Amino acid sequence: MGGRPTGETALEEKPRMAICKTIPLMFSNLTWKDVERLIENERFVVILPLGSTEPHGPHCPLSTDLIISLEASLRAAQKLHNILWEAYVLPPLPYTVCEVARHFPGNVAISRETALRLMVEIGMSLITQGIRNVAIFNSHFEPGHISAIYDAVEEVKKRTGVKLVFTDVTKTKFAARLTEAFQKASTHADRYETSLVMAVDRGLVNEERRKRLKCLPINMKEKLFQEKARSFEDMGMTEAYCGDPASASIGEGEETFDLLSDFIVEDIERSFPGDGKKAR
Repeated sequence: MGGRPTGETALEEKPRMAICKTIPLMFSNLTWKDVERLIENERFVVILPLGSTEPHGPHCPLSTDLIISLEASLRAAQKLHNILWEAYVLPPLPYTVCEVARHFPGNVAISRETALRLMVEIGMSLITQGIRNVAIFNSHFEPGHISAIYDAVEEVKKRTGVKLVFTDVTKTKFAARLTEAFQKASTHADRYETSLVMAVDRGLVNEERRKRLKCLPINMKEKLFQEKARSFEDMGMTEAYCGDPASASIGEGEETFDLLSDFIVEDIERSFPGDGKKAR
Protein backbone atom coordinates (compact mmCIF):
# COMPACT_ATOMS: atom_id res chain seq x y z
CA MET A 1 0.00 0.00 0.00
CA GLY A 2 1.16 3.52 -0.72
CA GLY A 3 3.73 2.40 -3.32
CA ARG A 4 4.04 3.47 -6.95
CA PRO A 5 1.00 2.67 -9.15
CA THR A 6 1.31 -0.28 -11.50
CA GLY A 7 -0.43 -1.67 -14.57
CA GLU A 8 -3.12 0.37 -16.34
CA THR A 9 -3.29 2.91 -13.54
CA ALA A 10 0.40 3.71 -13.95
CA LEU A 11 -0.03 4.16 -17.68
CA GLU A 12 -3.01 6.45 -17.20
CA GLU A 13 -1.07 8.65 -14.80
CA LYS A 14 1.96 9.14 -17.05
CA PRO A 15 2.40 12.81 -18.04
CA ARG A 16 1.30 13.80 -21.52
CA MET A 17 3.70 15.30 -24.03
CA ALA A 18 3.63 19.10 -24.02
CA ILE A 19 3.52 19.32 -27.83
CA CYS A 20 1.09 16.62 -28.88
CA LYS A 21 -1.54 15.88 -31.48
CA THR A 22 -4.32 17.39 -29.40
CA ILE A 23 -2.87 20.91 -29.67
CA PRO A 24 -4.38 22.44 -32.84
CA LEU A 25 -2.47 24.46 -35.41
CA MET A 26 1.02 23.33 -34.36
CA PHE A 27 3.38 23.15 -37.35
CA SER A 28 5.29 20.28 -35.78
CA ASN A 29 2.16 18.12 -35.80
CA LEU A 30 1.90 18.28 -39.59
CA THR A 31 3.40 15.62 -41.85
CA TRP A 32 5.82 16.48 -44.65
CA LYS A 33 3.01 15.71 -47.10
CA ASP A 34 0.85 18.32 -45.36
CA VAL A 35 3.63 20.90 -45.66
CA GLU A 36 4.27 20.01 -49.31
CA ARG A 37 0.62 20.78 -50.03
CA LEU A 38 0.53 23.95 -47.94
CA ILE A 39 3.60 25.47 -49.62
CA GLU A 40 1.53 25.82 -52.78
CA ASN A 41 -0.85 28.15 -50.95
CA GLU A 42 0.13 31.83 -50.97
CA ARG A 43 -1.89 32.27 -47.78
CA PHE A 44 0.21 29.74 -45.87
CA VAL A 45 2.00 31.42 -42.95
CA VAL A 46 4.00 30.18 -39.98
CA ILE A 47 4.47 31.98 -36.68
CA LEU A 48 7.60 31.59 -34.55
CA PRO A 49 7.01 32.32 -30.82
CA LEU A 50 10.04 33.58 -28.90
CA GLY A 51 10.52 33.61 -25.15
CA SER A 52 13.01 32.80 -22.44
CA THR A 53 13.69 30.53 -19.50
CA GLU A 54 14.32 32.94 -16.64
CA PRO A 55 12.98 33.85 -13.18
CA HIS A 56 9.63 35.65 -13.12
CA GLY A 57 9.12 36.55 -9.50
CA PRO A 58 8.46 34.05 -6.73
CA HIS A 59 5.03 33.33 -8.19
CA CYS A 60 5.25 32.86 -12.00
CA PRO A 61 7.01 30.04 -13.89
CA LEU A 62 10.39 30.35 -15.57
CA SER A 63 8.58 29.83 -18.88
CA THR A 64 6.33 32.90 -18.50
CA ASP A 65 7.53 34.68 -21.66
CA LEU A 66 7.30 31.49 -23.70
CA ILE A 67 3.79 30.72 -22.43
CA ILE A 68 2.62 34.19 -23.46
CA SER A 69 4.19 34.04 -26.92
CA LEU A 70 2.91 30.54 -27.67
CA GLU A 71 -0.65 31.26 -26.52
CA ALA A 72 -0.86 34.56 -28.41
CA SER A 73 0.47 32.85 -31.54
CA LEU A 74 -2.01 29.98 -31.30
CA ARG A 75 -4.91 32.40 -30.86
CA ALA A 76 -3.68 34.44 -33.81
CA ALA A 77 -3.41 31.29 -35.94
CA GLN A 78 -7.03 30.45 -35.17
CA LYS A 79 -8.15 33.98 -36.10
CA LEU A 80 -6.18 33.71 -39.34
CA HIS A 81 -7.81 30.39 -40.20
CA ASN A 82 -11.18 32.07 -39.71
CA ILE A 83 -10.28 34.53 -42.51
CA LEU A 84 -8.95 31.84 -44.89
CA TRP A 85 -5.28 31.76 -44.00
CA GLU A 86 -3.45 28.49 -43.45
CA ALA A 87 -1.62 29.55 -40.29
CA TYR A 88 0.50 27.26 -38.11
CA VAL A 89 2.68 27.86 -35.07
CA LEU A 90 6.29 26.67 -35.06
CA PRO A 91 7.80 25.08 -31.94
CA PRO A 92 8.71 28.02 -29.68
CA LEU A 93 12.28 29.02 -28.85
CA PRO A 94 12.81 28.90 -25.06
CA TYR A 95 16.43 30.12 -24.84
CA THR A 96 17.93 33.53 -25.58
CA VAL A 97 19.81 36.46 -24.04
CA CYS A 98 18.94 36.59 -20.30
CA GLU A 99 21.70 38.62 -18.69
CA VAL A 100 19.65 40.74 -16.28
CA ALA A 101 18.38 37.65 -14.40
CA ARG A 102 21.73 35.86 -14.36
CA HIS A 103 22.12 35.87 -10.55
CA PHE A 104 18.86 33.99 -9.92
CA PRO A 105 18.46 30.19 -9.87
CA GLY A 106 16.70 28.79 -12.92
CA ASN A 107 18.03 31.31 -15.41
CA VAL A 108 19.12 29.64 -18.67
CA ALA A 109 20.96 32.01 -21.01
CA ILE A 110 22.70 31.76 -24.35
CA SER A 111 24.87 34.39 -26.00
CA ARG A 112 23.47 37.05 -28.28
CA GLU A 113 25.55 35.60 -31.12
CA THR A 114 24.04 32.14 -30.61
CA ALA A 115 20.49 33.52 -30.38
CA LEU A 116 21.02 35.55 -33.55
CA ARG A 117 22.48 32.62 -35.49
CA LEU A 118 19.68 30.32 -34.35
CA MET A 119 16.96 32.70 -35.57
CA VAL A 120 18.76 33.30 -38.88
CA GLU A 121 19.18 29.58 -39.55
CA ILE A 122 15.54 28.82 -38.73
CA GLY A 123 14.42 31.57 -41.10
CA MET A 124 16.76 30.39 -43.83
CA SER A 125 15.63 26.77 -43.44
CA LEU A 126 11.97 27.73 -43.86
CA ILE A 127 12.52 30.09 -46.79
CA THR A 128 14.79 27.79 -48.80
CA GLN A 129 12.10 25.09 -48.83
CA GLY A 130 9.48 27.54 -50.07
CA ILE A 131 7.88 28.79 -46.86
CA ARG A 132 8.19 32.52 -47.44
CA ASN A 133 5.53 33.89 -45.08
CA VAL A 134 7.23 33.77 -41.68
CA ALA A 135 6.14 35.86 -38.70
CA ILE A 136 7.82 36.28 -35.31
CA PHE A 137 6.12 37.04 -32.00
CA ASN A 138 8.12 37.80 -28.87
CA SER A 139 7.38 38.36 -25.17
CA HIS A 140 10.92 38.69 -23.78
CA PHE A 141 11.93 42.35 -23.74
CA GLU A 142 15.62 42.32 -22.79
CA PRO A 143 17.40 44.80 -25.11
CA GLY A 144 20.03 42.33 -26.33
CA HIS A 145 17.32 39.87 -27.31
CA ILE A 146 15.18 42.46 -29.11
CA SER A 147 18.15 43.77 -31.08
CA ALA A 148 19.10 40.20 -32.04
CA ILE A 149 15.62 39.69 -33.52
CA TYR A 150 15.93 42.82 -35.67
CA ASP A 151 19.43 41.80 -36.79
CA ALA A 152 18.14 38.33 -37.68
CA VAL A 153 15.36 39.84 -39.79
CA GLU A 154 17.89 41.99 -41.64
CA GLU A 155 20.37 39.14 -42.14
CA VAL A 156 17.71 36.82 -43.58
CA LYS A 157 16.52 39.56 -45.91
CA LYS A 158 20.08 40.21 -47.05
CA ARG A 159 20.63 36.53 -47.85
CA THR A 160 17.25 35.69 -49.40
CA GLY A 161 15.44 38.91 -50.27
CA VAL A 162 12.59 37.77 -47.99
CA LYS A 163 11.67 39.83 -44.95
CA LEU A 164 10.47 38.08 -41.81
CA VAL A 165 7.67 39.95 -40.05
CA PHE A 166 8.35 40.80 -36.41
CA THR A 167 5.36 41.93 -34.37
CA ASP A 168 7.12 44.07 -31.76
CA VAL A 169 4.62 45.01 -29.04
CA THR A 170 7.05 47.55 -27.58
CA LYS A 171 6.46 49.78 -30.61
CA THR A 172 4.09 52.68 -29.91
CA LYS A 173 1.51 51.57 -32.49
CA PHE A 174 0.90 48.44 -30.41
CA ALA A 175 1.95 49.47 -26.91
CA ALA A 176 -0.51 52.38 -26.88
CA ARG A 177 -3.36 49.89 -27.24
CA LEU A 178 -2.22 47.64 -24.41
CA THR A 179 -3.09 47.86 -20.72
CA GLU A 180 -2.04 50.59 -18.33
CA ALA A 181 0.18 48.05 -16.56
CA PHE A 182 2.15 47.47 -19.78
CA GLN A 183 2.48 51.17 -20.54
CA LYS A 184 4.01 51.81 -17.12
CA ALA A 185 6.95 49.63 -18.29
CA SER A 186 6.82 47.59 -15.07
CA THR A 187 6.56 44.52 -17.22
CA HIS A 188 8.30 41.62 -15.55
CA ALA A 189 6.13 39.15 -13.63
CA ASP A 190 3.87 42.14 -13.03
CA ARG A 191 0.11 42.51 -13.39
CA TYR A 192 0.43 42.34 -17.19
CA GLU A 193 2.44 39.11 -17.43
CA THR A 194 0.84 37.44 -14.43
CA SER A 195 -2.66 38.03 -15.81
CA LEU A 196 -1.63 36.42 -19.11
CA VAL A 197 -0.21 33.32 -17.44
CA MET A 198 -3.32 33.01 -15.28
CA ALA A 199 -5.48 33.14 -18.41
CA VAL A 200 -3.59 30.15 -19.84
CA ASP A 201 -3.52 28.07 -16.64
CA ARG A 202 -4.13 29.51 -13.20
CA GLY A 203 -2.37 26.51 -11.72
CA LEU A 204 0.95 27.78 -13.11
CA VAL A 205 0.86 30.75 -10.72
CA ASN A 206 1.61 30.35 -7.02
CA GLU A 207 -1.42 32.18 -5.66
CA GLU A 208 -0.29 32.22 -2.05
CA ARG A 209 2.89 34.07 -2.99
CA ARG A 210 1.25 36.29 -5.61
CA LYS A 211 -1.33 37.69 -3.22
CA ARG A 212 1.37 38.63 -0.69
CA LEU A 213 3.54 40.57 -3.13
CA LYS A 214 3.80 44.31 -2.60
CA CYS A 215 3.49 46.72 -5.50
CA LEU A 216 6.96 47.57 -6.80
CA PRO A 217 6.67 50.46 -9.31
CA ILE A 218 9.87 50.22 -11.35
CA ASN A 219 10.14 51.56 -14.89
CA MET A 220 12.33 48.94 -16.52
CA LYS A 221 12.72 50.97 -19.70
CA GLU A 222 14.30 53.84 -17.76
CA LYS A 223 16.44 51.49 -15.69
CA LEU A 224 17.79 49.64 -18.74
CA PHE A 225 18.23 52.47 -21.24
CA GLN A 226 18.83 55.59 -19.15
CA GLU A 227 20.44 54.29 -15.98
CA LYS A 228 22.19 51.40 -17.80
CA ALA A 229 21.21 48.85 -15.14
CA ARG A 230 22.47 45.39 -16.00
CA SER A 231 20.76 43.16 -13.47
CA PHE A 232 17.49 42.83 -11.61
CA GLU A 233 19.37 43.68 -8.43
CA ASP A 234 20.58 46.95 -9.98
CA MET A 235 16.94 47.80 -10.72
CA GLY A 236 15.80 47.04 -7.18
CA MET A 237 14.02 43.84 -8.23
CA THR A 238 15.36 41.63 -5.45
CA GLU A 239 12.72 38.96 -6.06
CA ALA A 240 12.81 39.16 -9.87
CA TYR A 241 9.51 40.99 -10.26
CA CYS A 242 8.16 44.52 -10.48
CA GLY A 243 4.75 46.17 -10.82
CA ASP A 244 1.66 44.88 -9.04
CA PRO A 245 1.12 41.14 -9.64
CA ALA A 246 -1.29 40.96 -6.71
CA SER A 247 -3.86 42.83 -8.83
CA ALA A 248 -3.61 40.43 -11.80
CA SER A 249 -6.73 38.70 -13.07
CA ILE A 250 -7.77 36.06 -15.60
CA GLY A 251 -10.18 38.54 -17.18
CA GLU A 252 -7.41 41.04 -17.88
CA GLY A 253 -5.26 38.25 -19.28
CA GLU A 254 -8.02 37.18 -21.69
CA GLU A 255 -8.55 40.75 -22.89
CA THR A 256 -4.82 41.20 -23.42
CA PHE A 257 -4.48 37.95 -25.37
CA ASP A 258 -7.24 39.16 -27.65
CA LEU A 259 -5.20 42.29 -28.36
CA LEU A 260 -1.88 40.48 -28.79
CA SER A 261 -3.35 38.00 -31.24
CA ASP A 262 -4.98 40.86 -33.14
CA PHE A 263 -1.57 42.54 -33.47
CA ILE A 264 -0.11 39.39 -35.07
CA VAL A 265 -3.04 39.10 -37.46
CA GLU A 266 -2.77 42.77 -38.44
CA ASP A 267 0.95 42.47 -39.21
CA ILE A 268 0.45 39.31 -41.26
CA GLU A 269 -2.48 40.77 -43.22
CA ARG A 270 -0.48 43.91 -43.93
CA SER A 271 2.75 42.15 -44.88
CA PHE A 272 1.58 38.98 -46.66
CA PRO A 273 -1.50 39.86 -48.69
CA GLY A 274 -1.61 36.62 -50.70
CA ASP A 275 -4.26 36.16 -53.37
CA GLY A 276 -6.74 33.99 -51.55
CA LYS A 277 -5.68 30.85 -53.45
CA LYS A 278 -6.52 27.76 -51.42
CA ALA A 279 -4.31 24.72 -51.12
CA ARG A 280 -5.40 21.72 -53.15
